[in-house]
Amino acid sequence: MELTQRDFEVLKLTRTFSQLASTHITELLFADRSHSVPDKVLSRLVKRSCLARVGRRATGDKGGAGAFVYQLGRAGRLLLGVDGRLSRAVNNHSLLIADIYLELRRAERQGLLVVHDWAVEKPVPPRVRADLFVSVEYLAQRRRTSYFIEADLGTEPLRVIREKIEGYWAAVELSEDDYFPYVVFVVRERVRLLELQRLFGGLDAERREMVMVVLHEGVVSRLSDL
Repeated sequence: MELTQRDFEVLKLTRTFSQLASTHITELLFADRSHSVPDKVLSRLVKRSCLARVGRRATGDKGGAGAFVYQLGRAGRLLLGVDGRLSRAVNNHSLLIADIYLELRRAERQGLLVVHDWAVEKPVPPRVRADLFVSVEYLAQRRRTSYFIEADLGTEPLRVIREKIEGYWAAVELSEDDYFPYVVFVVRERVRLLELQRLFGGLDAERREMVMVVLHEGVVSRLSDL
């Protein structure tokens, strides 16, 4: 089975996020090509079982059908050494992480920042994994900073959020670095924003300084203010 370099880039990016919408793949890897090219590539990779369609992403308040969502297919998992079963459901959490990453790359193309380093599901010892870690440089401000980002769908109980915060605080206490990244919860709904703001407002001063919650809409501008 002969695959192109860009084919492998599609597979590796999909492995990184576990699931991606066609819109993610198109904008991140095919921005220099016409819209017909990624459609052909994705169809070919599906036919070869390198990718598998999970379903369509819901869009709008009424949940209408949107872009196809992809995961590694059986052949793709063998090629990249990925274990586990194929998912039967769209993973909206993975897609939100990809949305946030895409917003950062859009800002980079606009010349607002440079992404120097990033990772999905980055371990933060002793007991936390960040949904997304990013290290960025803001060109106009001439400063470099980094964030541990939590993609929040509003489904986790507040006790779980508290446990995450305590996990990050344990990492702060272990860290010997002068700087510890901000922990930023990114939410889609304003009600969830207010809920987490109230929770964070009850933390002690040191933990309040570490953690922040922002809406996904306008996430890059909010991050640049931190």
